[in-house]
Amino acid sequence: MKLLLYLFSLSIILLPVYCGNYFLTEWDILAPFPSAPREDVDVLNCYGGIDNIPIGDNSTYISELVNGAKVGWSHYTTNFDGVVNLNFSNNVNWDLISNWAGSSGTYFSGWGISTFTLDTSETILVRCSGVAKFWIDSIVMQGDSYGLGLQFNSIELSSGTHTLKVRIIGSEAASYQCEIIDTKQDQSIFIVYENTIVPDIVDNQFSSPFISISVLNILNQPINGVSLEPLTDEFQVSLIESPLPQEINYIGSGQLIPINFIVKTSNGSGIIDCPSGTTYAFSLMVYASSSSSSSSSLSSKGELVTLNFTCKSFGEPFTFTFQDYDLSIQYAAAIPPNDIEGGISPTPVLFALHGAGVDAKSSAWTGAFQVQNYTWILLPTNRANYGFDWEEGGIKNGLMALDYLCNSLPGVPNHLKTKYQCDPYQLQVLGHSMGGHGSEHFATAISPDRVISLSIAAGWIDMKLYSPNFLRVGYSWSSPMIRFILDSVVSQNDADFHSPHLINIPMIVRMGSDDDNVPPFHVRRMLRLYDQLTHNTSIGLISEIPGEGHWFDGVVDDAIMQAFLSKYALSGIPLLPDRFLINCLNPGSFQGKGGISIQQAIENFKASKIRVDKTNSLSNGIWSLSTENVKRFGFNSFNEQPNQVIIDGQKFNYVKLPSHYCTDGSTKVKNVKRNDRNGKMVTGSSVVWSICNDNDWMWSERSPLNSGPMVQILNYPILIVYGTIGSEEQTNQRQQSAVYLSNVLMYQMRYSINILEDTQFTTDLFTTYNVIFMGGPQTNKAVYSIQSVLPSPIGFHGSSDNMTFSLNDDSSFSGPSIGLLFLSSCYSPETIMKIPPKERYTQGRQGCMLTVIEGTDIIGFQNSLFNFPTKSSFPIPDFMILGPNFGYQGVSGANALGFWDNNWQLSDLSYVTSILNE
Repeated sequence: MKLLLYLFSLSIILLPVYCGNYFLTEWDILAPFPSAPREDVDVLNCYGGIDNIPIGDNSTYISELVNGAKVGWSHYTTNFDGVVNLNFSNNVNWDLISNWAGSSGTYFSGWGISTFTLDTSETILVRCSGVAKFWIDSIVMQGDSYGLGLQFNSIELSSGTHTLKVRIIGSEAASYQCEIIDTKQDQSIFIVYENTIVPDIVDNQFSSPFISISVLNILNQPINGVSLEPLTDEFQVSLIESPLPQEINYIGSGQLIPINFIVKTSNGSGIIDCPSGTTYAFSLMVYASSSSSSSSSLSSKGELVTLNFTCKSFGEPFTFTFQDYDLSIQYAAAIPPNDIEGGISPTPVLFALHGAGVDAKSSAWTGAFQVQNYTWILLPTNRANYGFDWEEGGIKNGLMALDYLCNSLPGVPNHLKTKYQCDPYQLQVLGHSMGGHGSEHFATAISPDRVISLSIAAGWIDMKLYSPNFLRVGYSWSSPMIRFILDSVVSQNDADFHSPHLINIPMIVRMGSDDDNVPPFHVRRMLRLYDQLTHNTSIGLISEIPGEGHWFDGVVDDAIMQAFLSKYALSGIPLLPDRFLINCLNPGSFQGKGGISIQQAIENFKASKIRVDKTNSLSNGIWSLSTENVKRFGFNSFNEQPNQVIIDGQKFNYVKLPSHYCTDGSTKVKNVKRNDRNGKMVTGSSVVWSICNDNDWMWSERSPLNSGPMVQILNYPILIVYGTIGSEEQTNQRQQSAVYLSNVLMYQMRYSINILEDTQFTTDLFTTYNVIFMGGPQTNKAVYSIQSVLPSPIGFHGSSDNMTFSLNDDSSFSGPSIGLLFLSSCYSPETIMKIPPKERYTQGRQGCMLTVIEGTDIIGFQNSLFNFPTKSSFPIPDFMILGPNFGYQGVSGANALGFWDNNWQLSDLSYVTSILNE
């Protein structure tokens, strides 16, 4: 954690300088106030918020971080580079705080205010590094949080003085920098060169054909035509066609979006003269045209882009590109095995997950690994250097890269493709730091059945342990039920809870004894849990290097680590023990253990468990299963399987998914004989089980495809649709918020998102996209047209200027600053089940989800927008109704939050109150 924050502060001063730019050097700072990771609570909102308090005066405000408990304004004048180095050591005892709270205790929040003046009306670019968000006047924009040069914003401003407000969220010795960049008079787009993705050239051929550049629309109107023209006859490029009709395939004003295309040689040979160790470049022009029928074409105003490729020989580490789950282009690195002849075919894969801030294709990461004799090495990205902590879309990105590697063998010469086949279901999983967490997470909570061995280097177990929740400002007034709900959301990512799935998997933990970034406590605890599961004090392997810190030479691949990898490389998936436990908090993320996949819980977001006893399976092929909170489960293909199963005392033949075992969860059968936890036969009652022979239930009920929580909506292609039927102010806010959210997701995970206005939306788009709607039925015409599909507990009442929300018809929420966001199916269960089964698959898509973001006014809507989950371990359940003081009370200021049940009705695991602190 300390290293990560240190890198943030360093990186902002290393970015390129643009012509016609200047940095803001005069700042009024109001900080530090308490803060915590994955929470943005602004204590100043209690006093009217930053827009309604005096700037730079002598006012003071209470902060528990500061000696004397009072914080006032400070004025900072920076050097010419504009870097604001925040230092509160004169009135904050950081050592005292971190001694009891750890490095997370040094988190703080605050505000930085500056102004700039324009002589004429013009469009400018703005980049703020080291902060997550900032405002120009009233328009919110995405910051370059990690200082990587990946985020620029455009805005058209009138002449005069404008205010730039920076939301500071940082740690001890944080810094930031804001830059204003002029645009050319005839410029319509801006190319963000630092966010370009290209493949390597391997043995004189592109390893894969996909390329992606990043384009910012700097016009004050949408762009609907982007074309590419290579400045050489050697190559042809073609845009990857979007599923959207061309007439609504826009780049929104101020939106930064990837432009994805395919490249090939013009002569069809595929050969490029590029010896290993050299680079190859070619240039192209990018043209854009306005979507406005009254505007003249902008096609002549192109921007030059030069693409640079690194040339490799097969056998070296190389980069390939591929199309990810959201239709964006991503990349990964790979290292082919050295001695295919001595191994097995297809070969296993070493699935190597990097730490925070690491570029997966960098020589620092690829060079940390020896070439393996019999195993491919795959080094996926997590979608970005920081990405999603290898959770949710981050780990799904790794699996997509794995599938592309083993199915397409990018970079492998055609005459070697048969020889270098790999098996995506035979993995040695390894990771360092954030990737160490990812390796644990994958092997415990995602897909333990794919894992041959597990190597954890300096990995944290779960976010709640790594960055303690007790510092959350919103917890002070919160009901314990709120904390339970929020913990339930993120605990699906906890490696310790799911660690029983490691019982048969060889594991080694590696760390330096002096690691102050991810304390050795984490992997030591994981080792203890592992040994306790087996009741064997020596089965888990540990390699703790005295005196070493977080990263050191050989941390992932010295003689000790390599010996472990070599020992198990060809051993195959380990045999299951005679007895094992399946723990599942979310069927949407957990693929199963022992071939058994839980498809649905009786009560969502409570632990579902299956105890498996296969003691007698060798003699009669029967597995005995005892269940808890399981409504549906089935078997996937696996190395081991029974002939019959006894489920809670009831015998069935073995069936494979989509056929599965199901219960209504309430009907009981008495006098059932079953094994207890010690294997003794006992008699009792049980739910009644049967065999369901299809997956039609997935159209009308929650399934692994839409089990939630809200963040699951991002695991598919996304559209954002903003409302236009409210007031002009409401429409502007929803449109600007759509661009802002798209830019946030582009920055954090390089999402490829289209933005539509509500009049352009049609329900046939649900067959491809999950949809985020900006505005409810009073302000968004599309939502108005599909009200019947929304969860019936949610009610909308009144007009756009006098909205009221209700929950289950017995709780009503109205007045200023109320916010609402919720997850929903795209289909009404009653309506979708009336469509003949074969037609459903052409008219719909199983698992389709939508989210509605709404508020009774500007503040309520903004609070809802900022609580949409855009980072890992962001604890947002299926729905939230935010009270008027949520801005400074955090989750304790929520009127309601919780989960939907399997039929999209209000779950008992939800919280509702009409009485909040004022």
